[in-house]
This record gives sequence, C-alpha cells and structure tokens, in this order.
Amino acid sequence: MATPIVICDDSSFARKQIARALPTGWDVTVTLAANGREALAAIEAGRGDILFLDLTMPEMDGFQVLEAIRARDLPTLPIVVSGDIQPESRTRVLALGAVAFIKKPIDATELLPVLESYGLLGLLTAPPVTSQSALEQHDFRDLCQELANVAMGRAADLLARAVSQRIELSIPRVRFAEPADLSTLLVAAVSTGDLLLCQGFAGGGLAGETLLLVERNRLAEVVALTGSEAGGDGFGATFDLINILFGAFLKGLAEQLDLQFSQGRPTLVKGGSAHFPGLAEGGSALLVIEVSYTVGENLRCEQLLLLTSRAVARLRQQFGFSEEG
Repeated sequence: MATPIVICDDSSFARKQIARALPTGWDVTVTLAANGREALAAIEAGRGDILFLDLTMPEMDGFQVLEAIRARDLPTLPIVVSGDIQPESRTRVLALGAVAFIKKPIDATELLPVLESYGLLGLLTAPPVTSQSALEQHDFRDLCQELANVAMGRAADLLARAVSQRIELSIPRVRFAEPADLSTLLVAAVSTGDLLLCQGFAGGGLAGETLLLVERNRLAEVVALTGSEAGGDGFGATFDLINILFGAFLKGLAEQLDLQFSQGRPTLVKGGSAHFPGLAEGGSALLVIEVSYTVGENLRCEQLLLLTSRAVARLRQQFGFSEEG
C-alpha cells in the first residue's frame, strides 16, 4: 500500500526539488501544500503519514504547524526542510517533534538515511503517484525567491552565531523595477537619515549590487550587537554587519548557482541610482529581491539584491526559462 506524504512549502520551486529528491521507486502518494493550513488539512484527511515541512511561510509558518501537530496529536512524521539553518531553529523544531532537519536545497543523499532509519522505504518498486503534479509549473520570480530564501538562511545563521541571538527572517519579495523607480527608492532611504551601504559583486555572467539599510538612530544597538568598542559612531560596526550578511548571502547564492563571486568593498550610498552606473543597462528593468533580518528588540536590517538585465537573462538560461517565463 502506498505511503501518503505531504510536501509543504510556499515555493513551488522548492516543492519540486523535494519531489525530485524522493527515492526512485518509493511507493508513495504525494500531496502538495503551499502553506501550513493546507498541510494540516491534508494530514487530518489521512494524506500525510510523512510531512516534508518548510519553516518560513506566510499564513502559518513551520513552527506553528509543528505546534498544531503536537496539540492535535496528528499522526504524521514531520521532516523539516528549510533554509533557516540557525542552531536555535534546528533545536526548536526537534523539540517540537520533527524527526529530522535537512537544510535547503535538499540533497537526496541526506534524505535517504533519514527515511531508512525510520523504516519508511519498504520495497522500492513503484514510482510515486501525485495528487497534484510534482512537476508543477513555477515562474521565474518563484525561482528567485527560493534562491534568496536559501541564501538568506546562510546569512542569518552566520549572523546569529556572531551576535548570539536568533534572527527572525522575512519571506523574500521579488519584483522588477525600472532604474527611475530604484533611484526614487534610494533617494527616499537616504533622505530619511537611514544608513545605506552597498557592495558590488560579479562572476559567471552575473553582476549586481547588494544593499543594506539600517536605521541611523539605532547605530548604538548595532555597535552592541557586533561587540565593537563603546563610544564608536556605529559606522565601523555596520560595515562589519554588511560583511557578515552580504558575504554569507552571496556565498549561499553562488553555491546554488555553482559559481564564485568576486566582491567589491562596502561603500556608503549618498545619492540615487547614479551611484550604480553599471546597473542601468540602456534603461532596462532591474530584478530587485528584498529580504529583512530582525535581531533582538526589533532591530531590523533591510537587504536588497539588485541584478542587471544581463544577469536575469543568465539565470533564465541556466534554469530553462523562456524570456517570458
């Protein structure tokens, strides 16, 4: 008899990755869920003896799903598959009843021993049957969101270790912006008195800028978090912060793309998009990915990744998207 499993992730790209990582010939039926509420409904309907669960999701995140499974005593074995690899997150999900934690992007060689240890495989003789297509369509923005989600998790993990605090993560937002829109955004950020720093990167046909926005009136908190000397103006501490976040973020992104990036030096932004002359390629739209990290008492750092139109074309080609896909 086929084993019913649920794959729960707000990213169709991530759901597809998990479906592809399932052992060949494992006799299962697969139900796909885009959020925690859908996953719980599927489990209650008897379609989820095993649950593959993301953590950072809208409506109901993975932690809340695990709490609900415990509170309702639902019959499922949760396996967390997440880009949030902070030690505290791992410890928390295991305490809430997850039987394993696997970092994104999922690797079939990591999944197999987990399934074998719980005797879940049986005889590998049948192809999986899906109640929704495991090869569902996903769009280019969904791909970019998942790439950013994994990279953000790497950055948060490094930052959490540096400041000895858990980092709350946002769901990445992906959009296209005209150079004029970018200029307006940057000018507005600088005019509010916030501190805006940037760092360029390039490699393997990809080029762009990473930006970090920190409230200027909270620089003392940045100093305290990074362990900088008391009495500093906070600029040095913020440069330390950008090196942690952007270095880890770009490394996480590069690993997924099988690339290596060279990085420029962080600089302070004092104006609009004229600060980034290489980004506006003939007025072409830029890809903007926004993420945020919240540390301690609501100290929020906004991070933007800006990719050129050529970089976007390179990503589309690598992942088999058409120009309109």
